[in-house]
Amino acid sequence: MPKNSYKTVGELVAHAEDPEHDIRPEIDHQYANDEARLHSIRQHRRARREEMVDEVTSLLGRKGGADGDAQTRAEARKRNISGVWGAQHGRSALQQIRSPWFILITLFTVIQMTRINYFVATIRTQYAHLLRSPARAVAVNNFFDAALPLGGIASIPLIGLVLDNTSTAFVLALLVAVATLIGILGLLPSAPAAYANIVLFVLYRPLYYTAVSDYAAKVFGFHTFGRVYGLIICLAGVLNFSQSGLDALTHRAFGGDPRPVNAGLLVLAAGVGVGLVVFVA
Repeated sequence: MPKNSYKTVGELVAHAEDPEHDIRPEIDHQYANDEARLHSIRQHRRARREEMVDEVTSLLGRKGGADGDAQTRAEARKRNISGVWGAQHGRSALQQIRSPWFILITLFTVIQMTRINYFVATIRTQYAHLLRSPARAVAVNNFFDAALPLGGIASIPLIGLVLDNTSTAFVLALLVAVATLIGILGLLPSAPAAYANIVLFVLYRPLYYTAVSDYAAKVFGFHTFGRVYGLIICLAGVLNFSQSGLDALTHRAFGGDPRPVNAGLLVLAAGVGVGLVVFVA
């Protein structure tokens, strides 16, 4: 990993535009007795700094021209719509991790990732029990295998539309609502409900993962994004090892019936999700 945190384009430009960088005490002290030489060196630094700023801004169209102005306005509009932009910006990673903003999204992510991955891993056995037919379960599984990558592609425009034009509170509420509906459909011993469940699931999955990273970027900022978002996913990944325990519970305690475990996860996710939405809103 790099020594310094990643910077956005705006942060890089702001850094380059700062005239304080023309002065470097650790080097300038060598020319303390030669004012002309010191002035010349600082002028060279200034010229180089301004050249770098011009190159970056001309490349990205940030200064001058309708394209640059339009891009700036569009980014400002997205930030204002989100309703959470900058909520934790400027705070250390440790301070951010201790905040409810981090704790709630981490709990929601842990539960949802467990539900998602558990469903992917056990879809055939679940529907073999629910539909009372191994053959119908295989058909459902085959449909799922085909729909999963197609759903990822089909959801791309939807994801951009939702994240760019709605508030973060609305996005989280949408995630909770759809996850709850998926959970309810997954409890029904019906083939139509199974196929409807899969269609919603394959569209929901990429939206969910993108929305979590979008939340982290808007709330915590890019300066600590790698550490904070990485910790969220790391904790979710570690706790996903509970899948084997859930599978054992399903088969040993409930005779292969997936509904008690799924219902428990559904209630838990809905409770945490509603708490997250209320807090953010």
